[in-house]
Amino acid sequence: MENRRASEKRDLAIGVDIGGTFTDCVVVFDSGTIITAKTPTTPSDRSIGFFNAIERAAEKLEIPLSALMVRCRRIVHGTTTGTNALVSRDGSRVGLLTTKGHGHATYMMRGSGRTAGLPADELLDISNTYKPTPLVPHDRILEIPERIDADGDEIVRLDENSVREAVLTLKDAGCDAIAISYLWSIKNETHERRSREIAEEVAPELFVCNGADLVRSVGEYERTVTTIMNAYIGQVMLRYIDAIEKGARERGYKRGVLFAQCGGGAMSAAEARKAPIRTVQSGPVAGIVASRYLAEKINMPNVLAADMGGTTFDVSAIRKGEPLERSSSIFQRLELALPMYDVESIGAGGGSIAWIDSSGRLNVGPKSAGADPGPACYGRGEDATVTDADVVMGVLDPDQFLHGRMKVDARRSEAAIQRLADQLGLGLQETAAGIVRIVDSKMADLIRRMSVMRGFDPREFSCFAFGGGGPVHAGAVAREAGLQQVVVPLPWAAALWSAFGAATADIVHLYQHPENILLPNDGARVNEIFTDLEKKAMEELEKEGFPQTDIVLNRRVRMKYAMQVHDVDVNVRNIAIGAPEMEQIERDFSFIYEELFGKGAGYREGGVEITGFSLRAVGRTVKPEIAERNTQYRRVEPGSTKKVYWSEKAGFVDTPVCTIEHEETIAPLQGPALIQLPDTVIVVRPGQTAEMDAFGNILIKV
Repeated sequence: MENRRASEKRDLAIGVDIGGTFTDCVVVFDSGTIITAKTPTTPSDRSIGFFNAIERAAEKLEIPLSALMVRCRRIVHGTTTGTNALVSRDGSRVGLLTTKGHGHATYMMRGSGRTAGLPADELLDISNTYKPTPLVPHDRILEIPERIDADGDEIVRLDENSVREAVLTLKDAGCDAIAISYLWSIKNETHERRSREIAEEVAPELFVCNGADLVRSVGEYERTVTTIMNAYIGQVMLRYIDAIEKGARERGYKRGVLFAQCGGGAMSAAEARKAPIRTVQSGPVAGIVASRYLAEKINMPNVLAADMGGTTFDVSAIRKGEPLERSSSIFQRLELALPMYDVESIGAGGGSIAWIDSSGRLNVGPKSAGADPGPACYGRGEDATVTDADVVMGVLDPDQFLHGRMKVDARRSEAAIQRLADQLGLGLQETAAGIVRIVDSKMADLIRRMSVMRGFDPREFSCFAFGGGGPVHAGAVAREAGLQQVVVPLPWAAALWSAFGAATADIVHLYQHPENILLPNDGARVNEIFTDLEKKAMEELEKEGFPQTDIVLNRRVRMKYAMQVHDVDVNVRNIAIGAPEMEQIERDFSFIYEELFGKGAGYREGGVEITGFSLRAVGRTVKPEIAERNTQYRRVEPGSTKKVYWSEKAGFVDTPVCTIEHEETIAPLQGPALIQLPDTVIVVRPGQTAEMDAFGNILIKV
């Protein structure tokens, strides 16, 4: 079968997603054939793990790596390199140039700065809250005489000598990156652009970025933080991107590597070099891209995408076929003005460490064992993790882990958990079950926050469970969160779902324009703005080789009630906009606003205004064919049983085990049961049922 796949003369795409524990590779043929490979992440140099995973895929296809690369149409990479640099605070030494009189913006923050990003238990303890440590200290923030006003007019000319002196001062202070963020540069970026030119003249070795190149929306604090973070990871990402591109060329790849981005879709390596901050959270977002694509195919408009990896548990929502988005987000307690798909994450993965606090209570996470040393059962670590608990309970089979490619030592798992059990005064299995119950409860709480606390009824959503741990824990998590159905998407690819999303991603560009327009309005200026944005988008995508038939432009305006705080996104459907279309846009806004904040929350009589414009330009790529499966596929029944500890039964139960490959289907199963997959296992808990749909997805009725 592998040789037949290898001989297909169709183009293929490769997606690679690097997680905290494993690096995933998915090779997708246009015919729909999917080849997967999972290898350990290499924290010291993640590019090694990147190519290890692709080499493993070539081995499975039984073709040379060079042959795979030559046939490859596109490589898309979801990377955590920038994210890790921010989390571990080991990025560049950054200096900031800002408008004279505005050097303290990142320290002042907003009114919620002391509590932004805190968990609920810390949020309520106001007296003990504090502002996060900025990435740029006071002595590396230099103020430049210049001023652009809110209309984009120059009030104070740029003092170019001050810019030169400031750049040299920061260079002498050991800075290797400079962020430039001037007031109202979003209206007129002339001063920022000239400052960058000067910086590149006097210190060409530094990474330099401008705020207006990254963010075109109002919000001095958020825009400056985004610029600083972009500079902070700039040098790290440049080295990493160069290593990936060089390695790909050496292995025979003839095109440029693409990188997944937080706003959905992919971007070129050149764009990633300019705006590496857009790669933050790109891995989880690629999982949303894949989920949206499949959900549309199988007609599931409402989906909660749940990705449990080795380090984190990530949840996002797709409602009425569209992923939820946000115009800003909290990262490391600092607010970014970066449009992205709405993903919430907690430290709850297979590598999350179980520990006992000072009061003698069992806790799980957020600290993770990661890839090195990893869970105790991997043979190097000593700490008990969620994966170790799953091994002790019999859910994970040590002999079948990654299809036997990775040795798992069950005795080390037992020893690690027994140490906790002795301190707690519990048995081995009870402690393991406690670890699993705690982490499942944390994940269920996050699902409730992404559904109930956003005004959605979880019973109206299906849960897409993916990542290495998603299919293992989704049944229990969904039950506790009030979901009625779990979907394990394309099970042979589910454990590598974000890599599949990367491989199938479209090319996406986002264009923004800040401008306030009061309603009612005749629409002439709105038409003018969108026409300008669309011209830029079409030129860019046509330059990248997309014919007009493969270009999709999505218009959007940001709107608010006058004198109110919250603004929301409203889709604009019409090409030509006049007064009647503007009235419809206002009605759409009122509906969306009340849906989000409650009936009567707005005050229409006070006026409505547009605060900004955005255009999402999509270059559609070739997608694999996901069609209904051949009804002649071999039907697989459970082939064996194994003893599994079920907390619902308070003991071990002989549990049926069903093992499936690509071209097989399963008979309906009554839980408890296990479905063994190449890179994970689907756990069907007592009282639940599982079956395979026409497309090959596993559906679990909760």
